[in-house]
Amino acid sequence: MNRYNRHQIIIMSNNQGGRFPDWDTFYKQDVKTMPWYNEKLDADLEKEIKQRKITNGRFLDLGTGPGTQAIQLAKMGFTVTGTDLSENAIQKARKLDGKINFKVDDILDSRLEKNSFDYILDRGCFHVLSNDKWDKYVKKIRHILDEDGLFFLKCFSIKEKKLDYGPYRFSEQDIRNIFGKDFVIESITDAVYQGTLPFFPKALFAVMSKKK
Repeated sequence: MNRYNRHQIIIMSNNQGGRFPDWDTFYKQDVKTMPWYNEKLDADLEKEIKQRKITNGRFLDLGTGPGTQAIQLAKMGFTVTGTDLSENAIQKARKLDGKINFKVDDILDSRLEKNSFDYILDRGCFHVLSNDKWDKYVKKIRHILDEDGLFFLKCFSIKEKKLDYGPYRFSEQDIRNIFGKDFVIESITDAVYQGTLPFFPKALFAVMSKKK
């Protein structure tokens, strides 16, 4: 029996103490049962890419987990790197696509080089970090994003009321307060988090660029 099922993954309320699973242990189980598993490219990211007519560049899928988003981005022609702090997650992702640069990396202590990505997607990393780690996270994203790059962030919204468990949840103003010093907030829109739950949790989708 798995140590965690998908209704025990994260038990906490927004911006309060709680617990998350040991991610490497967690990723020993079938990734297709995970709440955030989505074989298709995130719909909000896909819409943004099409509207901006983005067709190539270096893309980081941060917290790649099952690797599905990285795989879909590679199919679109991007040069893709997928990172996760779980060795088990990365090993499984490599088996799905050996051409993508899947690698173990912790964004808070990242070995990724400065200005190494034109685009960064975070669809599940930031909103599992406690507030004492936010500043370091923001500085790391700024460090690895190219000067003219774009950062795409999807996180749980405070409007999500159905779940009494899950990641930290944020308002639009929270995002502006956390990222506004280092990034230009180009847009923040209401969204949903596609996955395997019987409904799609409410989310925010933000697009940001580095302040010069």
